[in-house]
Amino acid sequence: MPAPYTVKLDAESARELAGRGGTILLLDVREHTAVGIDQQTFLVGPKFKGIKMVPPGTHLVSYSAASGQGDFGPTTSFFVSVRAGQVVVRRWNAADEVLEQVADEDEAERFTLAVKSFQLDQFLAPYDLSSHNRWRQLSVHISPAVVDAVQPVGGNICSLAEADPRVLRPATAAEQALDEQLQQGHAAAAAAAAAAAAVEGMQEDQAAEGQQRGEQQPSVGAAPASASAAAQAARWASAPHAGRCFYTELPRLVKRGGISPQELTALNLDKSRVLEEILEKRYKGSEEALLGEFQFAFLAFLVGQSLEGFAQWRAFLALMLGCDDAPLGARARLFAAFLEALHAQLEHGLGGKSGAAATTAGTPLGEPLIDELLQDSFLRRLSAQFLQMLHEERGSLTPELAEQAAAVSGVLQRSLGWGVRVVTALDDSDEDDDEDGPVFVEGVELPPDA
Repeated sequence: MPAPYTVKLDAESARELAGRGGTILLLDVREHTAVGIDQQTFLVGPKFKGIKMVPPGTHLVSYSAASGQGDFGPTTSFFVSVRAGQVVVRRWNAADEVLEQVADEDEAERFTLAVKSFQLDQFLAPYDLSSHNRWRQLSVHISPAVVDAVQPVGGNICSLAEADPRVLRPATAAEQALDEQLQQGHAAAAAAAAAAAAVEGMQEDQAAEGQQRGEQQPSVGAAPASASAAAQAARWASAPHAGRCFYTELPRLVKRGGISPQELTALNLDKSRVLEEILEKRYKGSEEALLGEFQFAFLAFLVGQSLEGFAQWRAFLALMLGCDDAPLGARARLFAAFLEALHAQLEHGLGGKSGAAATTAGTPLGEPLIDELLQDSFLRRLSAQFLQMLHEERGSLTPELAEQAAAVSGVLQRSLGWGVRVVTALDDSDEDDDEDGPVFVEGVELPPDA
C-alpha cells in the first residue's frame, strides 16, 4: 500500500479547507474494501464514511472489494466533478458490491446537512492535498463535458464490462502479460457470478417443480451458442453496474477511396490532415475536448485497469506523434499541451522524480504493468520519430513546444535510457547564442527495435 500520510491542521484551518473543498460520502462500504480517490488509496476500516477536503474539480473514485481469500476483485471506477462545498453521496450495495447514488433526495439532503454541521467529520478521511498538484497535471483537461461525453451509461468503468480483451489483439509481450493478469481477475469474478446464477436457477426450478434436492435440473435460460459467447455473457453478468466508454474512433491506418496511392501513403506518413478532420468532425474544433479524452483514457487504464482505455491512449499516441506539419503550424499550442500531458503521464507511470510507480506497486488499485507497457516498442518508435522530426525542424518550433519536447525526451532518457535528439527550451545563459534561436542537444541515436 502507499505510505500513510498525515494531515496536521488546527481546527480553524480544517474548517476553512472543508468549506472550500467538497466531500464524497461513501456509506456502508464493507470493511477491507480498497477505495481510492485519484492516486490515493485507502483500506476501509470500521469508521470510514468517505473523504473530505476534496479540492474542486474532476476526480476519479475507484474501489475493489476484497474476497475471503485476501485478494481483490476487478476495479470499478467513476469520474465525479466536485464543486466547493458540495457533498456527493454514494451508498454501498452489498449484494452487487457496487457504490450507488442515493436516490432519496431528502435522505441525501440530510447527509449533506450532517456533513456541513461537522457531525460526520470524525468518520471522513482528509484528501492528501500534497498530492493534488500531481493529480491536476494528470487531469487538467478533463472537464465535466468530457466526462459526460466519454463515460459509460451510469458512469461506472470496469474491465469486466468491456469487449473480450482478445478482440483488442495484444501485440506485444507486455500487452499479453497485462491481458493474462486481468483475465485472472475476470475469470474469478465470472466464475463467482456464474456459480451464484446457477445456484439461484436451481433453487427456483426446485421450488417451482417440487423436486427433491440432488436431482439434476436444467438451468434457467437457453445456453449460449459458443464457449466465447458464454464467456462474454459471464463477464457482463458479473458487472451489470458498468458499461463501455464512448471513445472517439481514431484510425490506426487511413483507408480511403477516391485518392491516388501516393496521396494515401502521404496521409499515413503525416497524419496532420487526419487530425484536422477528427478535430472538426468529432470534437467540433475543440482542442480541449481532444486533450481531455486523451487524459481520460490514460486514467481509465492506469486506475481502472481498462484495456480499452489503454488501446485508446495508444491510438492517441499513434495519431498525434504521427503528425509532421500540424505541430509546426497552427496546432503548435495543441501539441505543446499534448506533450505536457504526456510528460505528466510518463513521469507518473515510470516513477520519474515523483517515485509514483514505486509507492503504488502492489496496491489493489495500482498501475497494471505500467513500466513494461511504456517500454514497449510502439512508444519507442513513435517518440523517436516525432522527436527526431522536431529536432530537424527546430527553427520552426515555438519556445513552448520546444520546452515540452525537451521534457518528454528527458523523462525517456532518464527513466528508460532512450537517447533522442530534441530541441530544448531557450537557454539565455549562453551569451554567444542568438537569444531568439533554439538550442538543441544531440543524444545517442535510438537503437532499432529488436
